[in-house]
Amino acid sequence: MSTTAKIIVVSVILVPLLYIGACSAISHQRDRGFAQVKEGDTEQQVIAAMGEPSDRETASNRLAKYGLPECQAPCVQRLWYLNKLGLVGEAWSVELDASGHVMHTDHVLSP
Repeated sequence: MSTTAKIIVVSVILVPLLYIGACSAISHQRDRGFAQVKEGDTEQQVIAAMGEPSDRETASNRLAKYGLPECQAPCVQRLWYLNKLGLVGEAWSVELDASGHVMHTDHVLSP
């Protein structure tokens, strides 16, 4: 087998494995951070546990994601954490009230 053929075979095997590994690592990291987030935590505590959100949703910036109803009072902001590599839509959301404290969390899987 030529060197080029070996490289192609290794690439065909290795690339999907790396993709699956990266996707799993993101899910595991998000799950671990999400488990630390509790009702009453501040936005800063959420960011410390989960990192910067992928998106921020407010009443004036509606993001129609994963079929969740819009963020309504007392919710003033929803932080979204996405697994952008996932084959299915996977996201974690954290709703904040007017004082910047967690009032609700959700983990969504969408086909």
